[in-house]
Amino acid sequence: MMTISSDTMNVPAVEVVGITKHFRRVRAVDGVSLTIPSGGAYGLLGPNGSGKTTLLSMLAGFLSPTAGDIVLLGETGDTGLEQARGRVGAMIERPIFWPYLSCRDNLRCLQGIYGSSGGDDEIERLLGLVNLDRDAAGRKFRACSTGMKQRLGIAATLLGDPDLLILDEPTNGLDPAGIIEVRELIRGLATGDGKSGGKARTVILASHLLNEVEQVCDHVGVMARGKLLYSGPVSGISGQSRVRLRTTDDVKARSLLQDAGWAIGGGADDGLKVSAAPGSEWKISRELAEARIYVSEMTQSGASLEEGFLEVTGNALRDD
Repeated sequence: MMTISSDTMNVPAVEVVGITKHFRRVRAVDGVSLTIPSGGAYGLLGPNGSGKTTLLSMLAGFLSPTAGDIVLLGETGDTGLEQARGRVGAMIERPIFWPYLSCRDNLRCLQGIYGSSGGDDEIERLLGLVNLDRDAAGRKFRACSTGMKQRLGIAATLLGDPDLLILDEPTNGLDPAGIIEVRELIRGLATGDGKSGGKARTVILASHLLNEVEQVCDHVGVMARGKLLYSGPVSGISGQSRVRLRTTDDVKARSLLQDAGWAIGGGADDGLKVSAAPGSEWKISRELAEARIYVSEMTQSGASLEEGFLEVTGNALRDD
């Protein structure tokens, strides 16, 4: 397979325009347009049934879209996409291997299918990368734990040294230590650290673990009911902190701050909750003091991807 070039790094890894997928009367993906930059890790979030796996399956070539266009690593059209997918490694849902073969022999078979010329050196390097070397390499797949199967699936996506990795829930079945291990591996694959071969790749990571995405990914997309609700930097969805405050007159304070353009939540029992960019909390006190309303209590909670995710998806569900 091809090695990524500086020219390729200047081209988005993925561009989709109006992509849609119908399964009879079900619209699993509904008019999604999305650009994923080259290099780094892109997280795809959404509740069950949001369309994440269907979207990734279309990118990987396992499903054909009902409508819309895909540009993959700068290539489009049937011939171009076929060539581009030779530079893509994908693990969609759970990995499937030959149950009676060892981890090492499974990779050997896939190496032949994919046309990778890395030989035994490539296989041993990938097994070591995912901590399946030594005795684990010779264990039959059917005797592997769920975590071992997931790690072997990641190793298989790396055969041929692809430029783009598509990983659908790669930490499924892993214990906390395994999740941390895979997190570090994915970060290394995206940044090109020495252990991962020194090559920066684009990694698309679909996960329901928001904390993992927040720690690994630079950009994130949020889906619900087949629609893309947000796509951009992680900071763009989690950049608002929450300020909880009580004042000498909460009713007037709410009205005043809303008129001034602040986003207000909360009720009479738990005070006012104000969304504010970090460092701008003093402006709230100033607005109120100018109206002779004074703050008696103010606490701040840091911004988080979880809060942003719940706000985006919650708004979409209410709009429906």
